[in-house]
Amino acid sequence: MNLLHRPRWYAGVAAALAIAASAWLLLVPITAVYVTSAEDPAPHEVSTRYSWWTTEQNFVYSDAGLAPSPHTVNGIRLNCGNAFTAGPTEQALAPEGPRACGTVETPRCIAGLALFAVAVIGLLGITLLPATTRNQANRYRQPRSQRRALKRAR
Repeated sequence: MNLLHRPRWYAGVAAALAIAASAWLLLVPITAVYVTSAEDPAPHEVSTRYSWWTTEQNFVYSDAGLAPSPHTVNGIRLNCGNAFTAGPTEQALAPEGPRACGTVETPRCIAGLALFAVAVIGLLGITLLPATTRNQANRYRQPRSQRRALKRAR
């Protein structure tokens, strides 16, 4: 089946999927996992995990096999909340906690809001699309004005 046979339906499905994806990006809480050390106190090696029930953990380990000069590092797993709320202990780990959460939340918030805007524009644009393609109906039938003209000519 050709996608152009029912453009309004396919645009509606695409807009609904975009709204679901933007809701996922904006509403599902994330966990920032990052590393700090005495030599480099800024959060680095920041990664994210999507989760609801996150346990925050601070653990100390040595990166002896990973770095040229071994030193002790702090590994931190921090619940950052969703795009609109802060995590429960995000401010307790200031200044690196809010900085790490901001690093992972900002791109996610921008992408979620942009995807939501595209979905809303798509939903509003559905009204401009035809329900079926122009040649989906009886393509051999003449337009009504031509049929009336032919009847009058008889």
